Amino acid sequence: MKEENRPLDVLIINSPLFRDKVDGYDEDSLPPIGLGYIATNLLNNGITVELVDAVEENIPLNTLLIIIRQKCPRYVALNVFTTNLHLVREIVELVDNQTRFIIGGLATKNIYQTILSWKTLFPIDIVVGEGDFVVSAIVQEKPLDIIYQYGNRRVIAVSTTSPYFPHNISDIPLNRLFFVNQPLRHALGFNEVSIITSRGCMYNCAFCSAARSLNKDTPIRERNAESVANEVKMLCEMYRDVHSVRVLDDLFLRSVESVERAVRIFRYVPVTWRAMAHVLSLHKLSNTQLLELKQSGCMELFIGIESGSSRILKMIHKTSDVDLIKRTIERLFIAGIDVKGYFIFGFETERINDMQMSYDLAMQLKELSLKNHVKFRVSVFQFRPYHGTELYNNVIMGGKIIDEVMYHGDLSTNIGRRQFNFTSGNFSEVTDGDLQKFIIKTNGINR
Repeated sequence: MKEENRPLDVLIINSPLFRDKVDGYDEDSLPPIGLGYIATNLLNNGITVELVDAVEENIPLNTLLIIIRQKCPRYVALNVFTTNLHLVREIVELVDNQTRFIIGGLATKNIYQTILSWKTLFPIDIVVGEGDFVVSAIVQEKPLDIIYQYGNRRVIAVSTTSPYFPHNISDIPLNRLFFVNQPLRHALGFNEVSIITSRGCMYNCAFCSAARSLNKDTPIRERNAESVANEVKMLCEMYRDVHSVRVLDDLFLRSVESVERAVRIFRYVPVTWRAMAHVLSLHKLSNTQLLELKQSGCMELFIGIESGSSRILKMIHKTSDVDLIKRTIERLFIAGIDVKGYFIFGFETERINDMQMSYDLAMQLKELSLKNHVKFRVSVFQFRPYHGTELYNNVIMGGKIIDEVMYHGDLSTNIGRRQFNFTSGNFSEVTDGDLQKFIIKTNGINR
């Protein structure tokens, strides 16, 4: 955070999803916790820093350029991903006051050559790896592992041998004053704060940049139970009006032991909680353990179902046993736990019958939830390939063109949730109209 009369060293920007301000934008967005860790480390090293959340605050690109010009920071640090690569490029190329850029994010290891080609006179440091500690090292001009340098552009690696790699994630401080949306007032009527308890993923989804096969050199790390429990207690004290804690990572409920840990952490705190979970982790649990989850305050679990077609599920490296998916989620319903299921339509080779099976599965789960007097809702997406993933590479190898990611206005008109409706083309075997019809129809079960 910037002190009065001190020049700003680093302006961190949670990069925008839209070029222009979106009228009537009132959607929830998650706090940029990863950027918060970086900002906290900078602050703790005596470096002046501000964090601007362009997503939550609906800040258009031209306003961001004005902010950069007015604040005149020594460094501008931005996160980048496939969806907003073109917007981050515009920011970098349009900034006209002297600054240095630091660009990071999971996608950088696959797109740093593209970033190196951007047209700017100002220096660019591209971080490949986790940025918690290396950003302050860059600002303080400490020794770095530079794997490529051309003129005033550098690619900096943060491997497991780097002194800036966060091996122990239990003790990394996080100053939540950097976030503008905590606690978040959820559309369902409760106040919620978010936490992260692990990094990395044990699963290998073909559409995901965090897939284990793509990150073999980066170990999976979990915070210890004491660290998580202390943060939950601190949040209950810090935000007296908070009702729920949301766990954002995939591995909080990865095993029987982690479920027992979750129950211990939340059993005696005055909040409910929600978390991501994987069917292959949940189906190993007994009915008693599921009841204990509910009794500890588990209100809802987020599950990546993705498809109701066993063929598509096998192709994307999810469990292809659709009956196992249905049985596992039904057991959650019986235990009294709500579920939000994620579905993706438009995978390469996907046909009408595959999409129909996904819709049918969503409808069956909805009926089971009503039978058990719990809630089942869906979040439905059109598939778009992310740089470096198995499916991205398959599309390229197949000779297909991946368009620049564009905002999908038609979907937003029909289903809302504008920050999630983007497209880089239709890769399925169905028409654009049929693809959109299934997305809208499946999303319609939320009504």
